[in-house]
Amino acid sequence: MSRFALIGLVLSGCFYTDPINQRPSLDIVRLPPVADPYRGDMVSLKANANDPEGYNVWFKWRAYACTDESDCDHAPYFEKSDERIDLMVPMDRDPTSTGAVRAIHVFLEGVDDYGATARPIQQLWIGVADHAPTLELRAGSGYGNVVNTPINVYAKVGDQDDKPETPQLSWIVYTPTNNPAYEFVDITVPDDGDTKHKQYGKRITPHGTGKFTIEVTADDLLGSPTSTVTQTIELNVGDDRAPCLRQLTPLVATAPAALPMAEPTLFQVHVVEDDLDPYPTINDTILGTTQFTWSLLAPGGSRQVLTGVTGNSVALDPASYQPGDILELRVEIADRVPRQIMCADSNATCSVISDNSCLQRQTWRVEVR
Repeated sequence: MSRFALIGLVLSGCFYTDPINQRPSLDIVRLPPVADPYRGDMVSLKANANDPEGYNVWFKWRAYACTDESDCDHAPYFEKSDERIDLMVPMDRDPTSTGAVRAIHVFLEGVDDYGATARPIQQLWIGVADHAPTLELRAGSGYGNVVNTPINVYAKVGDQDDKPETPQLSWIVYTPTNNPAYEFVDITVPDDGDTKHKQYGKRITPHGTGKFTIEVTADDLLGSPTSTVTQTIELNVGDDRAPCLRQLTPLVATAPAALPMAEPTLFQVHVVEDDLDPYPTINDTILGTTQFTWSLLAPGGSRQVLTGVTGNSVALDPASYQPGDILELRVEIADRVPRQIMCADSNATCSVISDNSCLQRQTWRVEVR
């Protein structure tokens, strides 16, 4: 065929070529809220597509958990084909990866009805914020925060976007100005079934009085200002208090009145209140018991300590005396701290401290009938 014949065929429309299917273009739109999410939060994304020929565009999303732009999981944790997606920020990365989830890397691909693929693939980096751990402190002592006795301090830790055991704890003890010695050791805290929190415990035994401050910091090790929380608790440690007479029988008559005694009578101390040496005795390796001293002033004599009587009671029999005799039966109590009762012997009651409601001496004035 001559060159002129070929030109004639072209001009007459005998050749047909398909139009070129142009690639669509894509955008990722972040739907409100757009602040950095926390692990466990939901992120909403929408694909915007523009196809020059107006064809339908089909989407494919992929999302990877990352610590930063150079460290992402090899496999996506999320894949979906839809125009809009709700993407949850994972709590953890792939088991083969290390480090916490600090970002997610999102990819969006698109292809139209006739196979034209959008280029380039759209990408979106979403930074992940970090909830600070939660930390609650409490202290407990069965001994009233008394010097040389143990005090338990408990830390209850949680983390909204981490496992409760993730935060690591550090403990600091600040002592009073006189800087007394102390022991500070770990204790085991029984599991209370709370899966959202973990409890830790320490035991401090202070060997001095004053204010001890325990500072505890919980750190989830993510290196941001929000990754730590610090709390303090103050322990006011005091001296061993003086014991107090609380319940006695029979009732003590107010002088100059006397309690009539016509039959054998048991004089008893039922309760002594004390932080370390109470009565009745409690089965405890640290607690002791009250020491009782009984004495009797009989007519015509001087006060005599009743030897061999160390318990909480003394029995008197009127048959041992003459009717009309006035007896003074006295009990004095002490704990492990030596405290001399300085009141005059003529004083029926005495307190070694300024609180006169806390007595260490009580005297029954008894008239024999």
